[in-house]
Amino acid sequence: MSELLDYFKGQQDEMIDRLTTMVEHESFTRDKAMVDKLADYVVEQFEELNADSITRMLQDEVGDFLLAKWNENADGKPILFMVHIDTVHPSGTLETFPVRQEDGKYYGPGAFDMKAGFIIATEAIRGLQALDKFPDRPIHFLITSEEEIGSPLSEPVIREIAEGCELVLVLEPATPEGEIKTSRKGGGKYSLTIEGRASHAGVAPQQGINAIIEFAQQALEINQLNDLKNGTSVSVTMVNGGTAGNVIPDRVEAHIDTRFLSVEAMEAVHDKLTNLYPKIPGAKVECVKGHSRPPMVEVPGLFEKVEAIGKDYSVSIYGGPSGGGSDGNFTAAMGIPTLDGLGAHGDGAHTLHEHVIISSLPRQATLIAGLLMDWEQS
Repeated sequence: MSELLDYFKGQQDEMIDRLTTMVEHESFTRDKAMVDKLADYVVEQFEELNADSITRMLQDEVGDFLLAKWNENADGKPILFMVHIDTVHPSGTLETFPVRQEDGKYYGPGAFDMKAGFIIATEAIRGLQALDKFPDRPIHFLITSEEEIGSPLSEPVIREIAEGCELVLVLEPATPEGEIKTSRKGGGKYSLTIEGRASHAGVAPQQGINAIIEFAQQALEINQLNDLKNGTSVSVTMVNGGTAGNVIPDRVEAHIDTRFLSVEAMEAVHDKLTNLYPKIPGAKVECVKGHSRPPMVEVPGLFEKVEAIGKDYSVSIYGGPSGGGSDGNFTAAMGIPTLDGLGAHGDGAHTLHEHVIISSLPRQATLIAGLLMDWEQS
């Protein structure tokens, strides 16, 4: 066992205590007041870690964003941490899903996704400072608050802050198998609107243009865009249409979720969806793209470099793909080396059995500390 890993194992109880404080600050994305209270606690942690500067980016609709910096005047490009502090769990979830520890697992809403990631990253900084091994290079730490709804407000902030960085460390949880996420699917949301013409279903059905029938034909065509063996999925996930049981429906609105492994697949699906044409004369069809994330494509040699650093500190790591997206998709698409899934091991993200494997906390903190010390500047 490495000296560094042994040190962080000795800090495990303190890490659990801080994680409990994080989890007990409930932070449902849509509850700005609660998320801001957690941001207050995060500021306190950054102050304890002697950050050179802490910038609070005020937000009207969601919790405030935070950016902390160390070694601002040092040479070299920064290493950037990215963590989101919002969760999918509504305020009050703790009443039915309280914090508990059982069989080496830590349960609590948002613990796995991804409050444990914040604890791991800050513990790595804390430990290196205590051991007088904190590297003399710029280190930036970005906190966002709406990743769980796709990061619509923070995306431009992420891109601006990441520009010029040497490396991005995303503290999202590992895969259920304990793997670093070496690639992620991209995703895009589309809104499909179909307009027909209403009429009485009994008196004059022939005068109507049935938007639901038009939608049904469009849905079958959209379903043909799936290419699951090559990682492309196109799913109609929500539909709303009709006003009454005796009225030919004049409008349907639907939501389409798309996922893909490559930019080429993303562009091909986009072209098809935005060029749908009506099947019924007189109907109108419009499909509009909403927020999206580009795919995070695996970078040859990147995982192997991390794997070698981990071995130096007695931490074995594994890598694999993920079907979900994260803020790392944005930075990877910018061409910046991005490591994702560096957070806790566990399972059950977004559920009431969400949990962290406690022993993964010190090992992941060791890996992060090793990356901060040994990553070679270009």
